[in-house]
Amino acid sequence: MRPFTFFTLFLGLALAQTPLGPVPTRDVHALLWHPSGALLLGHHDGIVAWNNSTPQDLVRRRDWDAMNLAWGGERLIAAGHWILAESRDLKRFRDLRPKGLPALDLHAYAIDPRKPEVHYTLEATYGYFRSRDGGQTWAKLPARGLPKAGMAFFLVDQKGRLWASLMERGLFLSEDGGESFRPIPSPDPAPGPLVLSPSGTLYLGGKLGLWQRTEAGWRRIWQGAVLALAAHPQEEGLLAWVDGRGTLWRGR
Repeated sequence: MRPFTFFTLFLGLALAQTPLGPVPTRDVHALLWHPSGALLLGHHDGIVAWNNSTPQDLVRRRDWDAMNLAWGGERLIAAGHWILAESRDLKRFRDLRPKGLPALDLHAYAIDPRKPEVHYTLEATYGYFRSRDGGQTWAKLPARGLPKAGMAFFLVDQKGRLWASLMERGLFLSEDGGESFRPIPSPDPAPGPLVLSPSGTLYLGGKLGLWQRTEAGWRRIWQGAVLALAAHPQEEGLLAWVDGRGTLWRGR
């Protein structure tokens, strides 16, 4: 392919990435593409649904900090600073009363897509935990090889492997349900949110951009800080993210 043609195609891809507008909150901690088509933004004071460019509050409570949003097939889990709640209709949120978690300062949360009863979380003070009954009871994970972290992002892929993105500490992978982890080379010095496309392609947001994992390694597909990231649950390669200035983007 001639260099000019390649540049033209690359520019076309860049132009296909469209800013949807500034997020209507003072911050965004989590982003999730709900099966209904709505983008859900977890922030310091609740959850906003962004549908057809119209934001709507699902939850608006002072310091109801939805740092993590996870979809378990039939229900949405919101976890963060002193909250762990579920909703099946995006209208009513019910606080969960988990056993085995010594505190509820939850800085990462993920659900196994193959086994939605298996949940993982990072409690800021007490470390890593796993639930085998949908978040009702929890047990401490050894998480051997995984450094202590204040902020992290979890993802369970289609093979049941647990990915951990530890901001300034790097990327890690567990193939035994969180019992042990090994480091994975990261393309970004400050890796952040992780998502999977419907086919299983892994995407990573970080300080330097938006990255796609390929057979040849990581490929940057957008440049700029990515604070939150979501993948469409049905449309392959369709992503949404929030940049460092608080703008919501959508693109392929």
